[in-house]
Amino acid sequence: MHPNKNTITMTSDSTRPPAHEGLFTLKNFTFESGQSLDELHIGYVRYGELNARSDNLLLVLPGTGNLRHSVLEHIGPGRAYDTDHYCVISTDAIGGGTSSKPADGLGAAFPDYTIRDMVHAQVQLVQHGLELGDRPIAVLAGASMGAFQALEWLIHYPDMVQSAVLLVPDWRASPIFKLATQRMLDIVQLDPDWNDGFYLTPPSKGLTLAGKHYFAWTVTDQYISETDFSMIEQEAQAAGNGFAGWDAWSLLKRYQASSRHDVSAPFSNDLQPALDRVIARVLVLPCTQDRLLSLTGAQEIAEGISDAVYASVDSTKGHLAWRALPGSPQTKSITWTIRDFLKLPNA
Repeated sequence: MHPNKNTITMTSDSTRPPAHEGLFTLKNFTFESGQSLDELHIGYVRYGELNARSDNLLLVLPGTGNLRHSVLEHIGPGRAYDTDHYCVISTDAIGGGTSSKPADGLGAAFPDYTIRDMVHAQVQLVQHGLELGDRPIAVLAGASMGAFQALEWLIHYPDMVQSAVLLVPDWRASPIFKLATQRMLDIVQLDPDWNDGFYLTPPSKGLTLAGKHYFAWTVTDQYISETDFSMIEQEAQAAGNGFAGWDAWSLLKRYQASSRHDVSAPFSNDLQPALDRVIARVLVLPCTQDRLLSLTGAQEIAEGISDAVYASVDSTKGHLAWRALPGSPQTKSITWTIRDFLKLPNA
């Protein structure tokens, strides 16, 4: 039995179960494009153990620029993804981390992939890699592109999920997100090392500048105007450094997959028939000041899913409000809201 927690106070890292890295390999994986790979690897990290009934899995799906460790501060006793109640597994989606990606050697020749490709691979991971078979996942959670993936799970594999948490979600890539992604590509292509995509030296300057440009869209005008400019520059530089830590083709193909996404596409571009397939309990949790993905899109998800729970967090951090900053008002609000939705004890 796991002890109940009756507080949402953030716990120390020492109380989080140890991380166990995993890798699942799919043979002869075919993408929506019709392209295929002889082997597709999906990486993940696990905190805690599946119980005897295998009904305590909380699967976390990554955002566009995120990897399996990006949600670490949300994981642990008393946190949003509580390891006293769940076995938490955080995945690397196709295209990054320890999952198969262009940086493995194919570069530009790596298949163009979609959010639905990511989900199809994750389903195989859960059913066969984790050996859950047809048993449903207790909780599916994701922010941004992670919410894209979670919604695709709910639509195309409705019987496999009991509850889902959609943070800063939308049901399709917004025009602003598409614009920001296109400018990122333009900036990287200006780097002389890009060499029409056949780079021998990483186009690090272009990637860094692309990340600094993208950062401005992830926060709000108010945040920028109220924060010391030197601090804004430090945060923008950190975002740029994060982009430069990626292989260029790995990063660009990941953002292209996100920027092309639309859950209504397989349903003749009609959203409601897609959402009508959802049977899980769903929490829709946007930030009211998000300008990268639209608040309207989040509201349409909540209105279109029967009995969906809609809540919001108000933060000048905008699209970045989902990221856990221990002690911050937005993180306390998100943690409390998720725990309440999952019927976990709060203070």
